[in-house]
Amino acid sequence: MVGVSNRVMSALLVAVVVTCCSVPPPVTPTMSALSVLQTLTDSGKEMPRPRLPAGADTNAAHAYYELAEPLVRIGIKLDTAEMALYWASRLDPGWSDPIFARSLIPLDAITRDRFETWERTGSSLAVTKLALSEQQVRSIDSLQRVAWDRNPFFYSDLEFRRLLLIPGRRSDPARDGYLMFATRRFVPAESLFAIGLKKHPEDFVLRTYRARALFYLQQYDSVVVELEAARDTIRHRAVEHGIPIFLSVEMFEFAIGIARVQQDDFPAAKAAFERALTENLGFYWAHVRLAGAAIALHDTASAVSELTTAVEIEGRDPVLRMYYGAVLQSAGRMLDAEDQFKRAIGLDPRYAAPYYQLGVNYHQRGMKDAAIEQYRQFLARSARDDPWRPPATSALAALLRVAADSR
Repeated sequence: MVGVSNRVMSALLVAVVVTCCSVPPPVTPTMSALSVLQTLTDSGKEMPRPRLPAGADTNAAHAYYELAEPLVRIGIKLDTAEMALYWASRLDPGWSDPIFARSLIPLDAITRDRFETWERTGSSLAVTKLALSEQQVRSIDSLQRVAWDRNPFFYSDLEFRRLLLIPGRRSDPARDGYLMFATRRFVPAESLFAIGLKKHPEDFVLRTYRARALFYLQQYDSVVVELEAARDTIRHRAVEHGIPIFLSVEMFEFAIGIARVQQDDFPAAKAAFERALTENLGFYWAHVRLAGAAIALHDTASAVSELTTAVEIEGRDPVLRMYYGAVLQSAGRMLDAEDQFKRAIGLDPRYAAPYYQLGVNYHQRGMKDAAIEQYRQFLARSARDDPWRPPATSALAALLRVAADSR
């Protein structure tokens, strides 16, 4: 009996120790809500549309972005923000801002859940159990890559929502420059970055931000000088591995090309985009921009060739398909253009622009009923301030008058 009692007591002691030392499960309401939304999209379904303020344009990407932006900035109602940004991206897939903002949400979500876990459990071990999955990390990288590919000079206020976390002393020129940049005061920002670079000329991140400030000030030659210096620093120090995509050698070359386009220096832009492709042949947006330079240089054949390569690399981009169709249409290849517009619509039926272009295609080919249908589809999906609404409305009215007169 004594042996049995000892075993029982030992078992009870182990149970008590395990109970006392076990780590409570983390609290994950925000991450769980986002996982539900991700499951929807993974299954091919759309996310619900969040309710917009009364009178807002439900076809306008900016209306959904304006709903989401303050939520991401503060880090609240992140599932609502995710839905709003999803719809902004669907309605205008060529706009970088909502794509970039979506990349920030998982980071904010896990930060919020870690805070709640600590508040409810007081367990640092439970907090450390919370981490982004590999799939979530890949998704963040992918979204940021798409945003920078669309426009390496896009500006998002959300990029600086954690500005106070940037290390540096008060009156430090670099930190002060970031503060100016974050509030769109690009003249003092550029000057402060220049002072910081005198002390730290190897700081390629600081140099990149100076280039961006100069770009917004339309000082494009200076932009190129800064980008080339940053590019060379990365290349010579072999530091490209593990840095954000917008600081890669290929993206620097790509951005140089964009700056040269602003100057209408299309030969120099073409050379820069070609250098970007030397770094990465799979960089399909460099092919797209190279096509744009070729069009400016009146080389439609090269433009079509570059776009053909781009869609072979990435055929799931509705913006690329729509642009490819527009180039083919301008070259008189109407059937090929029709195919590209239909593919764009198939990839994103909520994207209004391809419907308009398809209507123009049918209209020019004398296919009146088909043109009427596509103009109507476009008007049903486009934002109130879409610049193509007036010509679409006029074209539709003209076609309907002809149809009525022929009866």
